[in-house]
Amino acid sequence: MNKRFTWKFTKYIFIFLTITLILASIGIGLFFTNIVKLAYDDLNTTDDFYMDIAISKEDNGYKLNDDLKQKLKENNVQLYIIDNQGNALYPKKHKNIKNKLIDNIHNTTTIPFKNNHLSVALIYPQKYKQSFNNKENIDIKKLINSLYINNYNEYQHIEKNNHMMFIENPAHQKVVYTTEFSEFTEIENNTFKFLAISYLLLLLLNIILVIMFAIIISRRISKPLFFYNDWIENLSKGKLFKPSSKHYNKRTKKLFKELNGSVEKLNLQLTEDKIYQNQINYYREKWLSQISHDLKSPLTSIYGYARLLSSETIDTKKYAILISDKASYMTELIDSLNQNFKHETDQMNVHKEAFNVSETLDQLTKSIQYNKFEINNHLSSKEFYGNKLYFERMMMNLIDNSIDHNKQNPNIQITIQNQEDGLIVDYKDDGKGINKTTEKNMLHSNFTTKDNKKEHGIGCTIIMDCISFHNGTFKILPTKKGVHFRILLK
Repeated sequence: MNKRFTWKFTKYIFIFLTITLILASIGIGLFFTNIVKLAYDDLNTTDDFYMDIAISKEDNGYKLNDDLKQKLKENNVQLYIIDNQGNALYPKKHKNIKNKLIDNIHNTTTIPFKNNHLSVALIYPQKYKQSFNNKENIDIKKLINSLYINNYNEYQHIEKNNHMMFIENPAHQKVVYTTEFSEFTEIENNTFKFLAISYLLLLLLNIILVIMFAIIISRRISKPLFFYNDWIENLSKGKLFKPSSKHYNKRTKKLFKELNGSVEKLNLQLTEDKIYQNQINYYREKWLSQISHDLKSPLTSIYGYARLLSSETIDTKKYAILISDKASYMTELIDSLNQNFKHETDQMNVHKEAFNVSETLDQLTKSIQYNKFEINNHLSSKEFYGNKLYFERMMMNLIDNSIDHNKQNPNIQITIQNQEDGLIVDYKDDGKGINKTTEKNMLHSNFTTKDNKKEHGIGCTIIMDCISFHNGTFKILPTKKGVHFRILLK
């Protein structure tokens, strides 16, 4: 059963984990899809990485994504994809934009694109126009390079006497293109490796946690079920008591509240049925004994008259009438005994009779098949004049309380002895005992220590009803371990 629960929980948690991983993967995908928009919220913050993502190569040219188009529109910026000679590859309607770049030198930035031969030129709205006298001699390649962002520019342009000149940039850093994984920087490679290893470790940790939680949960749920399985198996074998189990506690009762209540009801019902059946058997045997005794005399007479009828010298009519009278008497006798039997069984809860206490206890212990009994018989008189059913139910409820309120089934010792004015029953067990509150309240009507107070609480009432019916007393005596009750029945 435990393996079945473990497999069941593992399967369901794995399904949950799979769904979680799928959703997480979708979330990560959406995150990386939108991270560009989040990271590059303004056109001024764009760089070569953004341009590689935002601009795609097609058969008939280049295409800008919607985000880049929106940024260009909002800032009223013109975008050109150019080669090192200033030839425009995008838009196609433009050819060479060297002069445009020179005229907008103060409101233009260029970004390396794809490889060393292409660049993206961003021309912002013009604030003022600059004129140079050496336009024709300006090196377009150096001009484009001098407008690079992030110190990618190998040259810097300077203006002197309306002439443009170029000097080397001491802070120049080389552009690293990421068209292939192998071309990523060492930092990027290490970052990707760290993310991949972290993801795999997280996945492995989740799998281990799933298995651990499945085992823990299945054990917590299935172990109490073993107790209930043993209990029901006991009942099926006629053992009308709970088995010992460390798994039977308040948490178990709360978790399996309905199951616990149902099995307790079943146990109680089977116990009462067993006691009732024992009482019925007692009255049936009594009825059979009476009827066999009372029918012997008329049957003997009928047998004698039948023998006389076989003789031809007698008056047959006379003896036939006698036989008929005896048969009628037997019919009336059987009807009377049936009525008496019905009356006795209907009234067996409220009348007294002489019964053998020792035999009753032996029969009761055999009925529930509890193997931790010790009965000490110190009776000087075998029979006690009282109500047998009340006595049986009282003893059964005492035993049931001992078993019910201890995780491990306790040893039970019952000592019976006569007293001048009645019968003394000393009941002991070596369980956990009872607290002061229980000791104070247990003699009250419908008191119970069970969780379901609506369904239980009749045990103490039955005990006190028996004692009250027999005009007896109930005492709780001190003991080092368990309980010690002394009951006097009169």
